[in-house]
Amino acid sequence: MEEALRELKAVRGVLAVALLSEDGFVVEEFKEEGAPEADLLSARAATVLGTAKALGQALGQEGVEEVMVEYPEGTLLLVPLSGHHLLLFLDGMRSLGRARLGLKKALPKIEEAL
Repeated sequence: MEEALRELKAVRGVLAVALLSEDGFVVEEFKEEGAPEADLLSARAATVLGTAKALGQALGQEGVEEVMVEYPEGTLLLVPLSGHHLLLFLDGMRSLGRARLGLKKALPKIEEAL
C-alpha cells in the first residue's frame, strides 16, 4: 500500500496524499513541504464525504465515487474506500486529469491492501 500511495504522490501536481480511517484519523500520509497537514483536514474530510453520501441518497444514488472541492490555492479530492478514505491535495484543476489517471492505477493496489 505504501508503494501505491507514494506513486500517487509522485504524480505531477499532487502535493499530498493521505489514507484516512473512516472516522477521520490519518493512517498514512505523504506530502510535499508546505502542503496542508492531513491531520488538520481528516475529520472534516470524513464529514464532507458523509454529507456527499447523504446528498446522493436524497438524489436516489447508490454511493459516492469521488468528491472534488476547488479552492484558489488547490484542489481537494476525496475518494471513499472500504472503511477508509483517500485524500489528495492538488496544486490546482490543471492536475486533475493526471491525478485521476494515477488514482485509476493505484486504487486496485490500495483496495487489495486494505
